Amino acid sequence: NNFGRQTTSEFLMKIQLAITNFKLIEIKYHSLQDILTNRLVEPFALYSTHENWLLIAFCQLRNEFRVFRLDRIQKLSTQNKHFEPHDLTLQEFFDRYSKNS
Repeated sequence: NNFGRQTTSEFLMKIQLAITNFKLIEIKYHSLQDILTNRLVEPFALYSTHENWLLIAFCQLRNEFRVFRLDRIQKLSTQNKHFEPHDLTLQEFFDRYSKNS
């Protein structure tokens, strides 16, 4: 459906801008466990798989990095608050993340 793609591209632009400007993002997220939660996240990177766009972000609620599927984000708003960038490269994130799984 085209609506999903349109929403995803709108979210991609907002997220990219937030990453560039170190702005917090608030999302309403529909988890795979079918739970709807509000999260305040520090966007770190966007990543594309064959099926989905993924947002890698530091979740303030969980106090750790999490991966959010863009097609599961119901609502997204950029906050007017800055965060300190994490001293971590994307490669370091993947190295650390893959060891934990």
